[in-house]
Amino acid sequence: MLEYNEMLLMLHLEPLDRLAKTAFAAACAERMVPLSNRYARQTGDSLREQRLTAIVSAAWQAAAGGDVDATLLEAEAEAMVPDEDDEGWTAGRSYAGNAAAAAGYAIRTWRTNDPQHAAWAARQIFDAADLAYFQANPGGSFLTEAEQNASLESTVVQSAISAIHRDLEAVKNAWPLSELRQRAQQEGQEWAATVP
Repeated sequence: MLEYNEMLLMLHLEPLDRLAKTAFAAACAERMVPLSNRYARQTGDSLREQRLTAIVSAAWQAAAGGDVDATLLEAEAEAMVPDEDDEGWTAGRSYAGNAAAAAGYAIRTWRTNDPQHAAWAARQIFDAADLAYFQANPGGSFLTEAEQNASLESTVVQSAISAIHRDLEAVKNAWPLSELRQRAQQEGQEWAATVP
C-alpha cells in the first residue's frame, strides 16, 4: 500500500530546479482540470473552464522556461477557489476548488521555487481522492481512524498517490514536458470519469 507523505515528497522536490518543480506542480494541476471542467459544464460556467485551462497552460509554459505573468495568474486561480463558508457546497464544487488551488500552486511554484507549493499542488489530488472515497461511501466519518485507513487503502486514493509518484519520477528522470502533460491529461480524464 502506498502512503501519502508530504514531508518525504518535499525532500524529493527540494533538490530539483525551479523548472522541474514547476513541471511537477503543473502535472498535478493538469490531472485536476477534467474534474473542474465537469463542474463548470454542470454549472454552465464555460469561462471558468477556459480560464483554468489557460492558467494550467501558463504553468507548463513557465516549466518550459517561458515568461508568464505569475502574479496575475496566481491571483486569478486563487479567486476560483470557493470559500469554505459559502453556501451551496457540493463535491463538484470542492473538486473544482482543488483544481484551481493546484493551478495556483503550480504558478506559485514557478514564482517562488519553493517545494512546499509543489507539494501542496499534489495535496489537491490526494484531497480530491479522499473526498471521492467518502462520496462513494456515504455515512463514514473523516474523523475516525478506521475510516481514514479505509480511505487510504481505497482504489481511488491509491490511484491518486500512484499518479503523484509517477509524476515525481517522470520529472526526476527529465521526461519531455509534452509527454508528461499528455499523460497527466489522459489519466486526469480517465480519473474524472470514475470519481463520483
